[in-house]
Amino acid sequence: MVKKTKRFAAMAFAFAFAASGLFAKPLTVKGVDGEITIDIPDDVYNLVSGRVDEINNALSENGVKKSQISNAADKVNEAYVNIKKYIPTDSPFTVAENGLNDFCDDLADVIPNSQTQQNVYAEAWIGKIFPGFHFGAGVNAGVSALDVSTLKDAALALGVDDVKDINDTLVFPTITVDARLGGIILPFDIGITAMSIDTSKIGAVDEAIDPVAIDFFTLGADIRYAIFQGGFMRPKWSVGAGFYYTKGGVDVDDDSAKASLDFKSTTFMVNTQASIKLLCLVPFIGGRALFSKTSVDWKVNADWASIIAEESDTYYDGVADALKWGILPSSFSGSSSGFSVYPQVFGGIGLDLLFLNLTVSGSYDIASKIPSAAVSVRVAW
Repeated sequence: MVKKTKRFAAMAFAFAFAASGLFAKPLTVKGVDGEITIDIPDDVYNLVSGRVDEINNALSENGVKKSQISNAADKVNEAYVNIKKYIPTDSPFTVAENGLNDFCDDLADVIPNSQTQQNVYAEAWIGKIFPGFHFGAGVNAGVSALDVSTLKDAALALGVDDVKDINDTLVFPTITVDARLGGIILPFDIGITAMSIDTSKIGAVDEAIDPVAIDFFTLGADIRYAIFQGGFMRPKWSVGAGFYYTKGGVDVDDDSAKASLDFKSTTFMVNTQASIKLLCLVPFIGGRALFSKTSVDWKVNADWASIIAEESDTYYDGVADALKWGILPSSFSGSSSGFSVYPQVFGGIGLDLLFLNLTVSGSYDIASKIPSAAVSVRVAW
């Protein structure tokens, strides 16, 4: 009679699991009293199926019996049947993994755009050191549109509810110091730029994008050669090249889960620019091609016992046990790396007032459809 009751309960549970639209896959593990095959949600199968040896070691070290393993698996499946009571998806691992991988692609697109907002001068060429001394230095603030909708999907799947309050598109900020020096003999100039930013330390920005935090730094340099040196009411035209390196991270977290992304990006740029000085105004226009390699590594740490079972003690202990033994993974990771070419058009206007130079610029990435903008204030002569 007991066997029939257990079989009936198992069949009823399997029906409920199937009715919920979820699927289970068999996983064979070894308790201290022998092997047992359990059903685990398809959502976690790919993450744990390659970790059977680790799971078996944990089961052995903790002296876990088959009955305990079976109970933990049942509680995990029961939690999955009711999972939408806690988070807006019935496949949190899959959604989080896909969301973070997609966000890696978005991040790889926006980083090169943020790099080229730095050290933008209205004049296509600032002049030679001799005769005269041509030099400029100051600060530059830029922004590029960053789509965080996929990051929000991943965060919501991890139970980080506060991301609901942030927009799907954020600004990826740059606040840099830069300098540019005129060439010697030949008509060229060279520029350097550097930046370090942590949004968690910028009150207004931190409040606007919390619980997301962005922390990174950039170093860059470029050189421009004047094809037309210009003059009174005559345009300047230059061609140039530059190199940028960016390293940083993006985090989103709360008390029960954290997703961290670390990125590195190197970009080689070729560009052309034309400008003309009209009294104190300097309108300009140009084009760039960016050749960028970006790699992103991400990792998730999650207390699934709190996330999945936070409103029910009925299966909390079982989920916690599955987490402890590795049947339910507490962490998982991924990476993305690729090389891309980004064509951009850019332009803007400068205001030249004696030793003060103001520049407002904008650009558009044709390939990734990302708009960007920057404004700079410099001492220049």
